[in-house]
Amino acid sequence: MGKGEVCRRLRKKRTMSETKARRDFMKIMSGTAIGAAVLPLASGVATTKAAEAAAPPQSGTPVAAKPDFVLDVVEKQVDFFGTPIRALLSGGSWPGIEIRYKKGEMFRVLVENHLAEPTSLHWHGLILPNLQDGVPEVTQAPIEPGALMYYEFPLIQAGTYWYHSHFGLQEQEGLAGPMIIDDPDETRDYDHDVTLVLSDVLDRSPVDMMKGLQSGSVAVDVSDPYLLPGATKFNIDVPYAGYLLNGQTNDDPWSYAAAAGDRLRLRVINASTSSNFRLMIDGLPLTVIASDGEDLEPVEVDNLMITTAERYDLLVTVPEAGSYTLHAAALGDDKQVVGVFHTKDRQPEANRARAAFSDKILTFSHLKASQDSTLPEGPSRALETKLTGNMEKYFWLINDVAYPEPYAPEGAQNIPFKVSYGEVVRIDIDNPTPMVHPMHLHGHVFRVLGAGARSPRKDTVAVMPKSKLSIEFYANNPGKWFWHCHNLYHLASGMAREVHYVV
Repeated sequence: MGKGEVCRRLRKKRTMSETKARRDFMKIMSGTAIGAAVLPLASGVATTKAAEAAAPPQSGTPVAAKPDFVLDVVEKQVDFFGTPIRALLSGGSWPGIEIRYKKGEMFRVLVENHLAEPTSLHWHGLILPNLQDGVPEVTQAPIEPGALMYYEFPLIQAGTYWYHSHFGLQEQEGLAGPMIIDDPDETRDYDHDVTLVLSDVLDRSPVDMMKGLQSGSVAVDVSDPYLLPGATKFNIDVPYAGYLLNGQTNDDPWSYAAAAGDRLRLRVINASTSSNFRLMIDGLPLTVIASDGEDLEPVEVDNLMITTAERYDLLVTVPEAGSYTLHAAALGDDKQVVGVFHTKDRQPEANRARAAFSDKILTFSHLKASQDSTLPEGPSRALETKLTGNMEKYFWLINDVAYPEPYAPEGAQNIPFKVSYGEVVRIDIDNPTPMVHPMHLHGHVFRVLGAGARSPRKDTVAVMPKSKLSIEFYANNPGKWFWHCHNLYHLASGMAREVHYVV
């Protein structure tokens, strides 16, 4: 057999394998589950290239596909703002290494836990098999110290996503990173694709922060906070030492060199633990084209709010020679993090002055799906999510019941919402509290109702203080899924529910 014929057969074999995997996923969407494999980690293994570490198979041994990315989770000490703190990092960096695929490819990622404690990674925003969703004790067991877990499933979406720990308070310690799924049929016109990851950083351990919140010994004292237009306050409860843009502080700002006239696609990921940012670029309009991986009808604004775990894709044109500072101001705080876009003939010059925002801000009324987002007809179900809590004792509830998280109050219970396959499920959300709650549903994309047939599709939505909104989703991905506030401290003290598919 000639070399060409061997290559042809190998390509055919891989195509057939990936087609089978996609068929398997469709079976999952009809109720059959696929699990992720857990393996022990050999002593001393620290490679980030699985292909180099893999031993050649013996003759006749079935060959599993090698991972495209290996996330080696390690502990490291970092010092961003003058206080050394513990960090838990993927690939040794904060944020973690970028995972990048194309829609239609197979997601093949190996997670190596080099920590002295368990961990678990969630692939935020992806529609995937339930048992690979990464929520410990809900969809998988935690990855124990010294163990590996291999994830493999077909990618049926395109857009801007991210991954993060879903174990304890590890997300606050930097265990998160960007995840980009390119669209082979992309129609947007731009010259460069730029990922921007926003993070918040403590000056103590998150466990100490949580204990301080629940004992009442932690308070936010800011005299001139960043606000939204027309607001007199923006409540926050966690005082942060500072904020990062792509892992860099204002002392050494992140920068990007482009040519005059270049059009940039900015993929902005709020990978913070509990912060809401207001974002702008000095002198440049922002064209919003997508949110949470879902295309929007383009809208031009000067600035926007991005809540915890949310993502926005923006188009920005560099007009002429110079430097243009990006400001990401933490709402409710007086701090910001900056970055610089500059032309290649100029050195980056950061404007560290307080950000001056115009009132031309993105609002929910601007958000419209790029095409009809109406769900299929079918039986319907309505669920109620009332978000309540106690700021003094610091516990947070859904429908006056806390989910059994580590810092939840006594009496916490797992009382799941129940849905059935094929239903159109509406969730009416009422937030009578003074806090923003970024609500996230795993394993699904929902519509935020309000724009009729063009209601925008998202996976995370900011429910503003003293407000109500409704979302709906098509129940076509069976399993047990998590529905929770993505403010990690609210989640850890009880603001969550499970969504169970039942017959």
